[in-house]
Amino acid sequence: MASPRSDSGSDVRARILKAAHDLFTKQGFQSTTTKEISARARVAEPTVFRHFGSKVELFEAAILEPFNRVVDEWTRSWSEMSTEITLEQLAENLVDSLYSVIWEDRKVFRELLAARSDPNSALYPSAVAISAQFREGLSAVLDVGIDIARTRELVYVDPPATIGAVASMIIGSVLLGDWAYPANRRTPGRTRMVREMARLIVDGIAHRHP
Repeated sequence: MASPRSDSGSDVRARILKAAHDLFTKQGFQSTTTKEISARARVAEPTVFRHFGSKVELFEAAILEPFNRVVDEWTRSWSEMSTEITLEQLAENLVDSLYSVIWEDRKVFRELLAARSDPNSALYPSAVAISAQFREGLSAVLDVGIDIARTRELVYVDPPATIGAVASMIIGSVLLGDWAYPANRRTPGRTRMVREMARLIVDGIAHRHP
């Protein structure tokens, strides 16, 4: 193992953040130690705590802050989206974008999902913040969806229930893959799953009857 580098450079914080991000996303929060992070960043372990205070604070800086920016951009893109897009485009955009966001850090999301139901977890506040931000993003999707439903006279759609069901389907397909796919069968790839879910959404919404 290489010896720790001096912590006297302007790139120390960046090195620690990159090392933490790489390890957290690969191994998860619980399985990653600050000793591993300091070794990967080539700094002394006390340097990590001088910069970030605790492992949870480092997790928030390395994982949650960049992720929050991604979700903010995602929410803004829906808020600014033209209501003239088709239902097919709405479905494809929603499935592809949300699937990508979850897939990128799926190991961390599984931990956050567990932490969300455990107030004693060190990650509970982070999990609450993430879930709240996601719901804000889905509200932006809902606003666009309501306008599209009104334009196309999809009068039998219950928008909040529909968005909730759709989001659960997409998130579950990523995080619960070990539970959801039939045994001893080919596991569909991401492209196939995105296309299938988009088709289910369109068919399920556009062909409803009273």
